[in-house]
Amino acid sequence: MTVPAFRRLYLLVIVLHLVSDVALSPFYPQLFERLFGVTDMSATGTYIWVCRVTALVAMPLWGLVARRFPMATLVTWGLGISAVLELMIAAAPTYTVFTVLSAVQVAVTMSFALAYPAFVGSGNDRMRDVMAHTYIINVGTVTATVLGAGIMALPNPRWGIAACALLYVALAVLCHRHLPRGRAGEPAVRDEPACGGDAEHPADGGPPTRSTGARPARRWSRPALLLPLAAVCAAVLAAESARLVVRPFFTLYAEDSGIGPTVAAALFLLPQLTVLAVLPLAGRVHTVLGRALLPIACSVAALGLLVQFLAPDLALLTLGRVVFGAGLGLGHVALDLRVFAVTRARGPAFAAVETVRVGATLISPLLATGLATAGLGLPLAAGAGLFAVLSLLLIALPEGPAEDAAAADPAGGPRAARTPPTTHETDPAPARDPRARNREEEDQHVH
Repeated sequence: MTVPAFRRLYLLVIVLHLVSDVALSPFYPQLFERLFGVTDMSATGTYIWVCRVTALVAMPLWGLVARRFPMATLVTWGLGISAVLELMIAAAPTYTVFTVLSAVQVAVTMSFALAYPAFVGSGNDRMRDVMAHTYIINVGTVTATVLGAGIMALPNPRWGIAACALLYVALAVLCHRHLPRGRAGEPAVRDEPACGGDAEHPADGGPPTRSTGARPARRWSRPALLLPLAAVCAAVLAAESARLVVRPFFTLYAEDSGIGPTVAAALFLLPQLTVLAVLPLAGRVHTVLGRALLPIACSVAALGLLVQFLAPDLALLTLGRVVFGAGLGLGHVALDLRVFAVTRARGPAFAAVETVRVGATLISPLLATGLATAGLGLPLAAGAGLFAVLSLLLIALPEGPAEDAAAADPAGGPRAARTPPTTHETDPAPARDPRARNREEEDQHVH
């Protein structure tokens, strides 16, 4: 199978993970009432919290598992187990059984989150890959919601839930047949794209490396390399919390200002539509601004939220939502580029970032509820403040490990393949030891 073909499989895994997470989420109260006769609204809150806490616990564990098993194995087995769990969930006799089985499935499907760094790590254009993922997140959310509405429109939603198991089975078969096997043939764990060669046949003409039972030294065990990872985790936590804290009570805030429910719902979706509108410009803007794009995008998002907080009439709310969406779209791309510059598209390091991202989904509802109790507009003010502070702190955020900063260009691709290294210009030796080069390449391919 060609590289573009199996990269499409990674995208399909990402899409399926999104659909399984989003499809029924707007309809949990109706679903629980129809399936189990449960009308207590706290049942929905309990279900969501159980699933989110499970995701928070499972994500770092999958990062550890990714050190031992290739991505193809994790994805294939995860899809197969998820298919069985989907059938069991569809047949769940009670709300409690449904919740427990759903939590188990969340724990399994969190392994699919590692398909994102696998997809990025197997390509040679990080900007294009991050933009593709951003499109998928925004378009897929709308599509998944439509699918969930279709399931709820069935005479018995259990049939729709059970039918989703077929998607897991079909994708598991494709992944088993076509995803690369083993560490040596798995580009997903690489930070540097292949430039005419691979792990066993280097592009520079060096001798092929051989797989051995010994594991290379883990570069991420050094404190100097953990500092940028901790910094980018903090940035992700702040950005996700700022983005999510404004969501739960926005429509109430708009209606409290005299805006009708339908218009309020349209305003709620406006930032997501703006994200899709600005994404085609992200590559060009990043080329012009480079590292400065992320703090500028956070400043734009902060400005949009501040406008919404200070002037809650329809015209200014609309303007604020558009400005906020523009900041979100450009910031999403810039932040993901920064994440992959730091994690180098490795599963374990990315799992740490993803764990923090899941943690934001637990923090933000509590923060939003506490603030909205004092004033419906305060979540907007808090989001604006978080983005403003983050924009200042991002100036000092390390781009990546110091030893790798000189090797990466603004788009995330390596320069080493295009320009000679400068660190050995004074080295009298005309060439480097091929065995040393191979050891370095093996280090770079460690999960």
